[in-house]
Parts: sequence; C-alpha cells; structure tokens
Amino acid sequence: MRRSAPLPILIFAGAAHGMNHVLLTLFYTLVLVIGHEWKLDYATLIALWAPGAMLVGLGAPAAGWLGDKLGETRVLILCFLGLGVSAVLCGFAQGPLSLEASLALLGLSGSIYHPAGSAWVVKHAMVRGRAIALTGYAGSLGVALGPITAGALATLWNWRVAFVAPGLFTIAIGCALLWYYMTGRIADREGDAVEHGETHSRAALTKVFAIMTVTMTVGFVANSAFGTALPKLLQSGIGIDAREIFTVGLMAGAVQLVGASAQFIGGHLVDRGAAKAAYVFAFAVSALAYPVTAILAGWSVAFAAIAVLFLFEWTAPIETTLIARYTPAARRGFIFGIRYALATIGTPAGVWLIAALYSPASGFLLVMEALSVLSVVALAAAAFLPASQRAASATA
Repeated sequence: MRRSAPLPILIFAGAAHGMNHVLLTLFYTLVLVIGHEWKLDYATLIALWAPGAMLVGLGAPAAGWLGDKLGETRVLILCFLGLGVSAVLCGFAQGPLSLEASLALLGLSGSIYHPAGSAWVVKHAMVRGRAIALTGYAGSLGVALGPITAGALATLWNWRVAFVAPGLFTIAIGCALLWYYMTGRIADREGDAVEHGETHSRAALTKVFAIMTVTMTVGFVANSAFGTALPKLLQSGIGIDAREIFTVGLMAGAVQLVGASAQFIGGHLVDRGAAKAAYVFAFAVSALAYPVTAILAGWSVAFAAIAVLFLFEWTAPIETTLIARYTPAARRGFIFGIRYALATIGTPAGVWLIAALYSPASGFLLVMEALSVLSVVALAAAAFLPASQRAASATA
C-alpha cells in the first residue's frame, strides 16, 4: 500500500493535532480541582475559558494566512511552542486573572493547527483522503485522552503538574520539528505533491464554499450540541448513578473514540471519488438517527450515539478534501481558517440549543428533533455541490 504522505509529515501533524486537543481540554477536568483549592465556584472558574474558546475560532483565519505567507512548517512550530508555553503558564497561575490570561494564550495558540496543519497535510499528501483521516483521528484521540491525562496527573501529583507536564512535552515536539526544518529534513512546498488535474474558476469556489458554509455551520452546531449532551444522554439512558462521574466520562470518551474511526471510511470514500455521495448520505441518515437516539433506553443508547458520531466524523475528511480541491494552494490556509472560524458560531449555538430545548420531562427529544431539522437543511444544501470527481490518487 502506498504511503499516504511522508512519514515525518504524518507524525508531526498527528502530534500537533493530538496535543492541540489534549491541551485545550485539560481545563474541563482540572477546573473541578482548582475550584476546590481556590475556594471558587464552578461557574466562576469555567467562565475563565470563554476568551480562550472564542480565540480558538477567531484566530484561525489569521493563522491560516500566516501559514500561506510564511510557510506552514514555521507556523506549526509556533503552534507547538505556543501551546506548550501557555500550558506551562496555566500551571504557574496564581489566581483567576493570570489563569484567564494564560487560557486566552492557549486558545490563540490552539487556533493555529487546523488551518495551517490541514493545508500542510494536503500539500504533502500522495493519497489525500487517507492522510487527512490519519491526522484527523489523531485529533480525536487527543479529545479522548485530554480528560484522562488531566485526571491521572492531577491524582498522582496536582493540577499544576497536569498543565506543566503536557506543556513541556509539547514544547519538546516543537523543538524536534524545528530541528527537522533547520536541517532540511522537512521543507515547505509551493504547490501540491500530487496534482489532481482539476482547474476551477473563482465562481466555482464561491459556489462550493457558500454551500459548505451552510453544511459546516450545521456540523459545528450538531457536534457541539451532541457532544455536550452525550454524558447526560448516556447517564440517563443507561441508568448510571450521577455520582459515578468517572464511569460516565470514560463511556463518553469511548463512544467518541469509536465514532471517530469513521474518518478512515470518509477518507477512503474520498479517494474512491465518492465525496459528494458520502457527504449527502451522512446528512440524510443523521436526520433519522438523531430522534431515534433520544427515544431509546438502555445500552442501545450507546450504540445509537456511536452511529450518530460515526456519521458526523466521516464528513470531516470529505469537507477538508472538498475545500482543498476548489482552493488554490497559495490561499488554502486562509480558507481553512475561515472554516474553523465558523466554530465560533456553531459551538455556542449548540450549547444554547440544549439549554433552550432540554427538559426533564422530554429529555433530549426536542434537541434531537431540532438537530434532525438542521440535518435536512444541510442535506438540501449539499445536494447542490458539484458532482464528485475521482481523486487523482485513486487512479494513479
């Protein structure tokens, strides 16, 4: 089997994506310990992440633009060092103000990977779908390992070590990438490693990105809402005692990790030239799957949740590939940045949706029905995408 991309590219991109999500999710767990030590309530402390969370999305277009101008490798080195240094600063914070500033820097550093890293992988890929899926799954692994890392290090030592140790590890990887770059083992590319033989007009790019603005925004809303609801959905559906937090968290992480494996299927479908068909299919089945998840009980809830996440995750490499296909290499980072800036709309909207529609009487039924309607809207938009073309990597 032909390697999807040069091995150093896959290793460093996977490490960047994974550690990006590990470091950005540490605070969700550590806030419980910090609150106990500082004698502050949960609502006060969790609000400290708000500026950082906004900067994750708002900083993405600028990060992508820098990658286009300075080269993706240099910007990814900055990503590693910024994430690591800001995590260390979080560990040395002496109060809410310094912790909030450190978390803001963490969020700004976290805005770098997706636009610059995605463009980096796409440029160096010989088999795009597979390369995108591999590095995408590394990010999903980071999401699952974030709370586990935080809980383990805080239990063995303290919450400060839980910030500092992963931060130093990330700095070390950044220094390794710097060495690879300085010695010429990794070099930036002007264009793509594999030319796909497709030329598209500005009008075609505008049409595709307008359509995908709708579908990706729906995706961010749905992912935010479903991911936020997942622990409660599993806890109430299966009947786990609400005090068994570790059990609920472990189950939610396992469900997310299994669902994320669908990225490999999405990447394969892209390489086989079935991007549009797979994209439309995912929204069509999701429209049916959301309400079913809300009315099930017992362990079937977990399997239904895996199915929903499965459908969502396989669209990730498809979206990345479609954007790459219609975007000039010289501007790709900036366009990827706009994609992730949409998260600043979709993520809080998903949380608001739960707050507005969840009730103890009906549970998540109204929430899932709303997500079903949004999936139908995305399905209607996706139907207008240009017909998929077989990727050059599949016919080489």
